[in-house]
Amino acid sequence: MSTLLALGLVSAMSASTVHLPIAHDPGQQVALHCVAPAQANGQGVLFVHGASFPTMLAFGFEFAPGDSWMDFMAQQGFLACGLDFVGFGASSRPATMAHTAADAAPVTRAPEAAREIAVAVDYLRKARGMGRIHLVAHSWGTLPAATFAAKHPDALASLTLFGPVVPKPGEPAGPAQEAWWTISAEARYQQLRFKHVLPPELTLLEPAVSRRWASEFDASAPHVAGDPPGELRIPAGPAADIDAVASGGGYPYDPAAITVPVFVVYGDYDTVTDDAGATALLARFGASPLKWRMRIDHGSHVMHLERNRHSLYRSVNAFIHAAQEMQP
Repeated sequence: MSTLLALGLVSAMSASTVHLPIAHDPGQQVALHCVAPAQANGQGVLFVHGASFPTMLAFGFEFAPGDSWMDFMAQQGFLACGLDFVGFGASSRPATMAHTAADAAPVTRAPEAAREIAVAVDYLRKARGMGRIHLVAHSWGTLPAATFAAKHPDALASLTLFGPVVPKPGEPAGPAQEAWWTISAEARYQQLRFKHVLPPELTLLEPAVSRRWASEFDASAPHVAGDPPGELRIPAGPAADIDAVASGGGYPYDPAAITVPVFVVYGDYDTVTDDAGATALLARFGASPLKWRMRIDHGSHVMHLERNRHSLYRSVNAFIHAAQEMQP
């Protein structure tokens, strides 16, 4: 009986994808992947990904059938959705990504991505009836997420910044960015292992990531004729945004304009966020009525793909419930 119930739960909460046109960018569309709860609480969680891989390789990556961060939040009663920004995953690719990288400016900067978040939030409110939406962002995704929150103070119930980009004192400015850059799926997988940071005896990635992640990443983006074998084109806008913050603290938003509860969460082996940077960042959210900061030990910048991911899931869920309790 328990097996049948488990299979029924997985079936009831399978992910579906809708493509939403972008009115301000004719011809382009974003993909929104959603897992509907068996017992809905009337609230939504919107996940936004980082600089190099899309939602279904992050929050929607299934370690086993029905086992992803999106599935976990659906099991708590939330409509759990993840957005692919333009140029990533199942979303459309700008025409400039089909041309030479040097021919255009970096694709998908944070202000543009914030407008894509607005498209998804509008859909969740109007088409799915979500009265309260909690935004959970990872890495570079924290920049467009906070930009959206600052410009739309009444649109969200809470904002979670997982592994946010923070300034790095003395960090030199990077080279001028082109429209896109390339990496192979295997090379990106090797980066996820963080072997240059972790002690030799410590392995954090879940086994399913080692088995399937690279092949699924390879299948998530088109291969362009003439590119080196296996290379995937990635929008360079996120890299340009990260460089602007890391080298000079040039955030694309005003933290003081954000009036919802804010949670900064990261791992002790995170190479993008550290204690000092997280503390300084959270202090800038002066208008937030609730501010949490948490460091989870034995976690890297991709903790959502690692063995301690459930600590991350539960911590964010606890914060969301705390934010809910503050609502009138």
